[in-house]
Amino acid sequence: MNRRARHGLVAVIAVASAAAGAPVAGLGAPASMPPIGEPELIATPTGIDPVVREVLVRFSADTAVRTQAGARTRALDAAGAVPDEARRVEGLPGAWQVPVDDGATPAAVARRLDARPDVKWAVPAVPQKIQTMPNDPLFPNLWGLRNTGQQVEAPTPFTGLAGVDLGAMGAWATTRGSASVSVAVIDSGTVLDHPDLAANIRTANDRNFVPDLYDDLDPLAVTDLYEHGTHVAGTIGAVGNNGIGVTGVNWTVGLTTVRACDYAGSCPATLEALAYAGPRARIVNLSLGGPGDLQPSTDAIKASPNTLFVVAAGNSSSNNDVEPQDPCNVPLPNVLCVAAIDADGDLADFSNYGATSVDVAAPGVDIQSTVPNFETPFAPAINSDLQSPPRPAGWIQDPLATWAWAATSNGTPYVSLAQPTTTGTGLDQWTIQAPGAFTPVGQACRLNAFVSANLDATSNQRLALAFRTDDYPTWQYVPASVVTGNSGGAFSRWTVDLSMIDGESNVELRFVVQSAQSAGNVFAGILRPVVKCIVPQAAGGNYGFSSGTSMASPQVAGAAALLLAKNPDLTAAQMKHALMSTTVPMASLAGKVVTGGRVDVNAALASVSAPPTPPTPASPATRALTLRLGRTLTIRRGATRASVPVTCPETGTAKCAVTVALRMRSASRARWIALGTRRATLPAGWRGVVSVPLTRQARAIIARHTRVRATVIAASRDTSVVRTPVRQELTLVCPS
Repeated sequence: MNRRARHGLVAVIAVASAAAGAPVAGLGAPASMPPIGEPELIATPTGIDPVVREVLVRFSADTAVRTQAGARTRALDAAGAVPDEARRVEGLPGAWQVPVDDGATPAAVARRLDARPDVKWAVPAVPQKIQTMPNDPLFPNLWGLRNTGQQVEAPTPFTGLAGVDLGAMGAWATTRGSASVSVAVIDSGTVLDHPDLAANIRTANDRNFVPDLYDDLDPLAVTDLYEHGTHVAGTIGAVGNNGIGVTGVNWTVGLTTVRACDYAGSCPATLEALAYAGPRARIVNLSLGGPGDLQPSTDAIKASPNTLFVVAAGNSSSNNDVEPQDPCNVPLPNVLCVAAIDADGDLADFSNYGATSVDVAAPGVDIQSTVPNFETPFAPAINSDLQSPPRPAGWIQDPLATWAWAATSNGTPYVSLAQPTTTGTGLDQWTIQAPGAFTPVGQACRLNAFVSANLDATSNQRLALAFRTDDYPTWQYVPASVVTGNSGGAFSRWTVDLSMIDGESNVELRFVVQSAQSAGNVFAGILRPVVKCIVPQAAGGNYGFSSGTSMASPQVAGAAALLLAKNPDLTAAQMKHALMSTTVPMASLAGKVVTGGRVDVNAALASVSAPPTPPTPASPATRALTLRLGRTLTIRRGATRASVPVTCPETGTAKCAVTVALRMRSASRARWIALGTRRATLPAGWRGVVSVPLTRQARAIIARHTRVRATVIAASRDTSVVRTPVRQELTLVCPS
């Protein structure tokens, strides 16, 4: 509604757009209405900012506009503000908060006022926002997002140094992310049914580049078989404030899964994934890498110059300036390499670094995030038979009594084979079968174990896993389960893809060691064999802690996504500059990373501008309302209503939403006196009067005056535009 006339007239009738429909105006008394009930509680959607309809202005000291009400009124009136509704700002002399005309914008009014020499400053009155704390129950553990020195309930609880975090709390006052920002996660896949991820996952561009154990490639098989990729995705964009689990750096984002890594954490398809993801996302996270020639990755990344590739520095405690890592060391302006810090702000003891090759650091130690939901259908116990020498109880051996029971220095039991080979030119084999059988549930089963071995590959010495089931009663080897080489007495992780037993029943497992005869001794030790399968997520999701530069990189990728949520027009170079130029210097990072500091996403957000507001299209020349007024409008003395003739020329189902307001200037002309208001929704083709109920003060004024100068202002809003206002001067006639 236009708030008042702009020509100093005695009284005004304004006809303008209404925000909500009202009963169609008509003759006679209004129909009775039912009682107003209790208000409904409506959920407030996130990401919607309040409408700004006011400006804040402070007048310079010792100027007429500051000391004289009339001068102030004229200045505000000329700029498009409403002086009679101005409110003083308590505690700030000369400052006022003023509404603007419905036809004006706060930004334009503020610019006009700010250009005056007698105005100190003028700005739109944008409401500030409370720093929202998400209601995700595990949020207190996310020290990387908010570190108050709280105790983090990790497997080994710890506290950190307050303030050492990503600055997410401040950033969320500006933006919590956008569904239109696309972030590709090149990793081991994502569990698509995780309840804390599903709303932020976009499957349209998902792609798998890793063949299965039979060398078949299903491009849509993006399910995470290793849990690394799901953890990374959750750090970037676990759904925030949904009452379950954790929150990502972005509460809302568009996550694309690009699977380049297998069930064991090996990533054979990184180059294909890079070439695929770059053109399909503005940000690509790579929590992977290793030594290698940089040229292939350079070519793939160079093909997408406006995509920011955020890369983990590596976890070997090495200097990437001396031992380059691919793709961290790719020398392109759209690559951002990230080291890891702990909750005290120290460079993580595992983190790679590089004064010229690693750009920034971010939280990467004991980070909790989303993971697949694994169930354990089989974990054969390794117990001693209490004989001398001890043998593994319940395990079936062939030849008999060749495998022994042993224990590590900390008492963890394992099965051990230490045998000389026989003489001859054939092969020797030793087997040990786990006790019992099991029927797996879920999908993507795998064996996780630890192996210590001294096996000579040139002498055909190998360890492998074999299986049989009801449907496959003949023992057969599991593809890609073969182990050979010398571990130097240490136990190393051994992960075997058992997806071929998905859906099978009565599964039995045995370990087989072989050697060429006359080759010498063989040794193999197997510790903690466990079969796990992925099952559907529980309602609250599954979560785990993990450490690595793999956990630091998605913190920064998430920060870049927040920058794009604020300004989608930012280039990759601008995102990288914003994140690097605003880091917080830290003594532990001096000489270790290019910036010498950790990322502060709140400061980075403050350093970039929101995109410019597109110009408002010119209003169409046609008018949605027609006033059928002469030079006068008669209001009968003693009447309680004023009748304003209006025509709505819309056609079809279109309507005219209008407000009719009768107002007049006070004697000092410093404010308006409300005389009556009526809102109405007029149907297409309406030709009649809008009946405006008069206030008690209006009736008293009409009783004292016979003629009052007035102006009628008519405007209407349809579904897309506000029509050009119509103005008509007239005189209110109040005959005695």
